[in-house]
Amino acid sequence: MGFFSFLFGTGSANTSLSQKEHYLTKLEIQQLVSRVKVNTLSNGEESLVEETIDTRRRGDGKISLYQIYEALRKLQNLNKISKFDRQGLMRVFGEFFTRKFGE
Repeated sequence: MGFFSFLFGTGSANTSLSQKEHYLTKLEIQQLVSRVKVNTLSNGEESLVEETIDTRRRGDGKISLYQIYEALRKLQNLNKISKFDRQGLMRVFGEFFTRKFGE
């Protein structure tokens, strides 16, 4: 519920997105960051987002939904992806985290 309240504007990132880290494989990242799932992404943006999230996982391979949000927000602030790209990607990751980890 927290993720969706944030996504639809009834919450804030600080209070709605989980900071609990979960193991996320590189293959899962590639499957989630897909132009099929987020049709506003270009090929270059897709690669950039995959690389950014993979790097953000650091050495243990774990990442939280909040860390993904922060990484995407940074890309948006640098005009590397659009607001719609970020929103679409957060929807995809939020649904995945809810389905896989119960968040």
